[in-house]
Amino acid sequence: MHKSEELKKHFPIFSKIPELVFLDNASTTQKPQIVLDKLIEVYTQYNSNVHRGLYPIAEKVNMEFDLAREKIAKFINADKDEILFTSGTTDGTNFIAQSLLSSGIISTESKILTTEMEHHANFLPLQRVTKGKLDYAKLHMGELEFNKDTKYDIVAYSIFSNVTGAYTDIKNLKKDILKDSIFIADAAQAVAHSKIDVKEMDVDFLVFSGHKMFGPTGIGVLYGKKSLLEKMEPFKVGGGMIAEVNKSFSTWAKAPDKFEAGTPPIADAIALGVAVDFINSLGFELIEEIEDGLRKYTFSRLSEISGIKIYHNIDKFSGAVISFTVDGIHPHDIAQFLGESNICIRAGHHCTQILHKEVFQIPASVRISLSIYNSKEDIDKTIDELKKCIGFYS
Repeated sequence: MHKSEELKKHFPIFSKIPELVFLDNASTTQKPQIVLDKLIEVYTQYNSNVHRGLYPIAEKVNMEFDLAREKIAKFINADKDEILFTSGTTDGTNFIAQSLLSSGIISTESKILTTEMEHHANFLPLQRVTKGKLDYAKLHMGELEFNKDTKYDIVAYSIFSNVTGAYTDIKNLKKDILKDSIFIADAAQAVAHSKIDVKEMDVDFLVFSGHKMFGPTGIGVLYGKKSLLEKMEPFKVGGGMIAEVNKSFSTWAKAPDKFEAGTPPIADAIALGVAVDFINSLGFELIEEIEDGLRKYTFSRLSEISGIKIYHNIDKFSGAVISFTVDGIHPHDIAQFLGESNICIRAGHHCTQILHKEVFQIPASVRISLSIYNSKEDIDKTIDELKKCIGFYS
């Protein structure tokens, strides 16, 4: 049995819908049984608020919640108190922008560099802070092109593009031209596919979502360097994040507690720790082997089709995301046609309007994004249906 078919057994949706071809993994991933089991376990065996009670099930949930934070910290080579739970990548980037602003670390006049290929969530919070005064670097031959005479306060970038899979290697810039900038890395498209080491990358902040790495929706992670978190004011205030409250002033707990006001997504955080266990059990060597081979196969099969334009750089540093257009057919028509055969692909601008409008000069594209449970048979079925679609609209 092929590795992907063996791995598919971990995901119950595929036994419930045997004909399902799920190729929208950049949007969200399917959930393995162990993650689903953990969610049920929390709610049926020790459901309690976290860091509140002293009774046995409260102590159990405290232990599981803290263990999840430890697992995630180790997963990206961070310290435990540098890991903050959020509702997802978008929540994380909004937190960073607003907290840096309210803490006086940046201002509305700060110089910010991002790229033309960014997901909206990675720069809109900063665009709002600076009232639209951002610089957008171009990505050419794997290198960022921007004004190297400008001193930037912040650099916000994605490790992998959610449209083309393009990889941004920021390490050399971090060590040289932009060494004094605050670096914000969007790892939403990278965290389930390639090993992340925040110390090696030397990023100041890194954000990702649990649901794109086999975990639940509504849970995300923000990594922040301890030295920065200590200087920052919390974005939200309320229960669970205070040291002392008086009528005229209040003081905050230490990180990460001071940034997690209110009841967190407890069961989701614990289940995300199990998703990390699942990824670790596979190992990134196997994940990259499966996805890279399938990525190249997908690119090759798409290249057979006349009138297709592919937005992907077929090199060893690209992520497993390939977008394309077909002459004379709207991307939405393609997605709907394939969807009728239970082939799940994405059509639209993929929350990257600047990339589509100004770089590609198209309104939308079709996107195939791969994961470990996909197979060559999935791609063959997709290509067959795509050819039927082209024939239908010709």
